[in-house]
Amino acid sequence: MQMQTTQKNFKVGMTHRTDMRILDTEEINFEIDMCIGCDRCMRACPVPLSNQVTIADLNRANVSDEITPIVARFTDECVMCGSCVPVCPVDNHRDLLMLSLKQRLGISWNGQVDLSKAMGHLPPGWDVSLVLLCLREQAIFSDARVVPDNYLLHFVATSDILTLSSGVELMREGEFGRDIFFILDGQCEVFSQGTDQRSLPLAVLRRGEYIGEQGMLTGQPRSVTVRSAQDRTVVLKVPEQVMQRLMEVVPAVQEFFVQLSSARAVEDMLSRLELFKDISTEDIHALATQATIQRFEREEQLFSEERKGQPVRETFHLMLDGFVRVARKTGRSEHPERIIAYRQRGDYFVGGLDMLGDRRAVTVTAITRVTVAEITRVQLKTLLIRYPAFKERIQERVQLYQEANTAAHSAVFEPFDPEQLQQALVNTSSAAEARSGLHALVSDGVVEGTEVLVIDLDKCIHCNECEEACERRHGQSRMNREGMVVGNMSIVTACRQCQDPVCMLCSRAGIARKPSGEVYITESCIGCGICAERCPYDNISIVSLTEDENEAQPASWQRFSRFFSKGFGKERGRKVLPMAQTPAEPGPLQPFVNDGLENLRKKIAIKCDLCAGYNNQACVQACPTGAAIRVNPVTFFGSTEDILSRKAR
Repeated sequence: MQMQTTQKNFKVGMTHRTDMRILDTEEINFEIDMCIGCDRCMRACPVPLSNQVTIADLNRANVSDEITPIVARFTDECVMCGSCVPVCPVDNHRDLLMLSLKQRLGISWNGQVDLSKAMGHLPPGWDVSLVLLCLREQAIFSDARVVPDNYLLHFVATSDILTLSSGVELMREGEFGRDIFFILDGQCEVFSQGTDQRSLPLAVLRRGEYIGEQGMLTGQPRSVTVRSAQDRTVVLKVPEQVMQRLMEVVPAVQEFFVQLSSARAVEDMLSRLELFKDISTEDIHALATQATIQRFEREEQLFSEERKGQPVRETFHLMLDGFVRVARKTGRSEHPERIIAYRQRGDYFVGGLDMLGDRRAVTVTAITRVTVAEITRVQLKTLLIRYPAFKERIQERVQLYQEANTAAHSAVFEPFDPEQLQQALVNTSSAAEARSGLHALVSDGVVEGTEVLVIDLDKCIHCNECEEACERRHGQSRMNREGMVVGNMSIVTACRQCQDPVCMLCSRAGIARKPSGEVYITESCIGCGICAERCPYDNISIVSLTEDENEAQPASWQRFSRFFSKGFGKERGRKVLPMAQTPAEPGPLQPFVNDGLENLRKKIAIKCDLCAGYNNQACVQACPTGAAIRVNPVTFFGSTEDILSRKAR
């Protein structure tokens, strides 16, 4: 398995800042000489510890060895959000100075480790040295030169050691979760639900093995159920943020996980495809291990019509994650490109949809983050020779594509079927409008969601009670009823609980996901705005909890989005907002209070979390006409295959 990526991480902990560079000594001195010591940058900094650090402390640390423990801790906690930059009256690059200081101090995991928490959860007779010995049995940690002991100690100190009795579940199929589990002792059984709803045993995991990496890497629901198979099974439960930190400081660990999990995903997907039926398990495994994995960000092209050469035209592309749009040039100036199809996880392209005879190329572009397995024609050649039926199936699909391509150039898309889409598009008046709605559902990310708030405009009386109920419950409205309109349905501007939430890459664990799918803001949030910056749909906003009216306005991506303009004027004022937790009994969430952090918090992110912790959803409950409803876009608008791959007449 080979690994390629179109965008590489720039530096440890800063995947959201790929354009940064280290200042040289002369530049550092110039920046510090320009500083007037006003401390505006520290007041704008969202890190709670910034209240105890001055800009003079940081300037001194940049040019001397006078680095106090609190400055070292603040430097490690800095998330490089850039809030300090726009408020500087002399246009200093405070973020670059912090980057230089981070580089000077090095990786925090090189320092002393506090193992008090881990020691309290060790099984009887265990000590730290035995935990390290068990971890070294994992192939990924076997080389101490790659993963030093001190890194593993930090790894253990920030994770949870669990001692499980027989039958206890580690994870459940269909639930969301990003923790990864390393088996230190004992055994675990792996199950999957069959078509008859019975659990089918798949494997037994033993000491030295792990499970859960697919959910950690992709954010997708768990594909299996895992239970302890012995009375004393010892497992290290590692949170996603801890694993991500290790993968950042030791890139070899990330490469190991990505390659191995991708090979498993490719093999599993190939074995499920009708195209590869009757091909032996050994041949599919060999094909999967030879595949090259490519990763694409939103709006990146996988390949285009202009790239008519090899090897794209002779490559099998298998979608592992995400959505793409497939387009072809029309030759017309007004509409130069026609979208002829959409594809998602499990779909594939054969030589750019033309490997075995069709010479016409297409342009394929990522709509969401996309992972693709590429298998060359040379790698497929053995199968084509060994399995004549496989070759016939590929040729048949090429023929079907050619027919669809001819139709796409000679007609328009079918309008939506009102019965299939229920009331979603009953007011659609033309094929052009239907086509626009079709593309909007995908391009605006509606089909990427798992829970979408929609309003039936035929029933809505525009009372705004849904927004006001949201504000009454949460202190700030987390939605705006005005959004994209498809037919007679308005797609409300609010978090859709995406299948692959790009906002969740938070180093502070300030945003998380419940097993049932709700993405919520945790008590660890400091309001840095990185999640809001990452959200492609402007569904996360940052609320200031301070009363300092002299504070400069935050950066554009830290303000309320245009959809939250109503609440922007009420942004200021010290208001404790409830964090999404899991109460013992359903009901209102309790405000977070822990070591005085709430008194230091300056900002916080807000987003719809489906009213986690309550018995109902305020917006839906408050609607007097029943116009507001929560839907799964796939079941409500129709399956992705039905809607997004609709052929032309």
